[in-house]
Amino acid sequence: MGWFRLWLWRLVGRNAPSECTLLAEVLSILGEHAFETHRRSAETTRQAFSQLSTQARAGEPSAVLPFLREQRRDERQFVEEHLNDLRDLAWNLLSTLSKVAQSEAEDDAIMREQLLQLAQQTQHPDTLNIHTLRQTLHSLTSLIEQRERRHRQTLRQLQEQVHHLMRELAQAKRESTTDPLTRLYNRRAFEDTLRHTVELNRLFGYPATMLLLDIDHFKQINDTYGHTVGDAALKWVAEQIVRVCKRKSDFAARYGGEEFAIILRETPLRDARKIAQQLAEQIRRTPMSLPWGGSLRLTVSIGVSELQPHESEQEWLRRTDALLYQAKQAGRDRVAA
Repeated sequence: MGWFRLWLWRLVGRNAPSECTLLAEVLSILGEHAFETHRRSAETTRQAFSQLSTQARAGEPSAVLPFLREQRRDERQFVEEHLNDLRDLAWNLLSTLSKVAQSEAEDDAIMREQLLQLAQQTQHPDTLNIHTLRQTLHSLTSLIEQRERRHRQTLRQLQEQVHHLMRELAQAKRESTTDPLTRLYNRRAFEDTLRHTVELNRLFGYPATMLLLDIDHFKQINDTYGHTVGDAALKWVAEQIVRVCKRKSDFAARYGGEEFAIILRETPLRDARKIAQQLAEQIRRTPMSLPWGGSLRLTVSIGVSELQPHESEQEWLRRTDALLYQAKQAGRDRVAA
């Protein structure tokens, strides 16, 4: 943190607007990708970074260092605790399997000895002792039954441990692919889905359409009402996207900043254009409520394109982005397909 303290000291000393703006942007990015710790939820951390960003933009960055120091310490503790939990769980699994293997070896040795005794008894029918034979068979049967009970118990324990591990991994995966502000998928998940969609199209020829959506004049919203209202606008637009694109196969993500990406699988351009127009109209005609009363009307620009044969994911993305730019250049609040 030494470099950061020196840089911050220079920042405060010179009070340079450009560096204040840069610090504010850095804090906004940190908040955008915040995750939960034992002290704060992801949403609380994101709000704290947003507040610090506002203060830094106003030339008041004194609270940045103490918060960053505490937050980084919490993040490290949070990650270490979860890694330790996973290590403990993996060790328990290995320990259980080791005990099972050891018990199996001991049982096998006992069974081999008793089977050898049984074989020796049956080789001499004249001296065969029925009572001894019955005891040996009973001992073997009991041993097999005990092993089966132990196997069932061990299997239940292993299943519980594996289910717990899978829940932990599933939660970690959700957090790594979810945008903490809008609860839509994030850019990483979008890029994975984009690649899979192109691969499916090449294999089976299924139609797929992409929508890139941008909130019009979003910087003006932040400058006029503050970043809190800007964040509320992002969440509100995400809610409208979910209401319109509600099929299980529809994929929606926050691509970055005020831009959203939607992939509609098995959807030709004609149908996707209707969905895009419906979404633009839904946002245009539905006012967003402000915390202090009143409302704010938003509009969006949308670019829509259908995946072409032999087109790569980057080519498809660039072509859709060009259509989004075309919609904005044509006056915003419209769909270009």
